[in-house]
Amino acid sequence: MAVECVLATSRQNNRIASHRKRITKRQGKMKGRIASAHLLVTIAYNILKTGEPYHELGSITLKKNKITKN
Repeated sequence: MAVECVLATSRQNNRIASHRKRITKRQGKMKGRIASAHLLVTIAYNILKTGEPYHELGSITLKKNKITKN
């Protein structure tokens, strides 16, 4: 079920979709899907554990991180 949620985010510009694209480039489709599903489950666990709402980092932060790594 988590993998289906990851696939649903593929057209969006968010942290999970960016994570999947990055992993897929290096290791293939299946590992990218599973790694992103793991990220999604980890986020959900932390939301339930802390009780704090999830705050998306946003595409601007993702672009800044990409620029600083190059």
